[in-house]
Amino acid sequence: FNDSEGVLMLEGSALANDGTGRKVTLNNGSNSQVLVLEYTSTSNQIRVFLSNGSLQFNEYITISDLTEFNKIAIKYKVNDFALWVNGIELATDTSGTTFSSGTLTNVNFDDGSGNADFYGKTKEIGYYDTALTDEELEYLTSYRSLNELVTELNLNEL
Repeated sequence: FNDSEGVLMLEGSALANDGTGRKVTLNNGSNSQVLVLEYTSTSNQIRVFLSNGSLQFNEYITISDLTEFNKIAIKYKVNDFALWVNGIELATDTSGTTFSSGTLTNVNFDDGSGNADFYGKTKEIGYYDTALTDEELEYLTSYRSLNELVTELNLNEL
């Protein structure tokens, strides 16, 4: 993994919106040096954060339904953090550091130390070893067509 910049992307959903916290992380084998995508214990809330010994990027957002599939991307780079969900940039931060070289070694469906397992459905998980542009992040997290939108969201009609 690139410790200084990158993007973690997940297209997934929680199995239930039942107050259980679930995490997907890039980490160093612990939960002290970690990039986290968390479905929190608060109803329909997602949290993303980066901790490299101190908390850097830390954002909470509310989505309509954790049990529906969402395309989520977290960009991290020194002084350039962003959270994208379903083609929309929902949070940014222009201040903060990332990780020392050689820190990130694992991707886990937990908090990095074996707790807060991710109980959910995953269509896609991806990692990019460079910070993508806004245009690339919008494309990565968007629906490619009206048909894909209707199918993914289980809509009967628009």
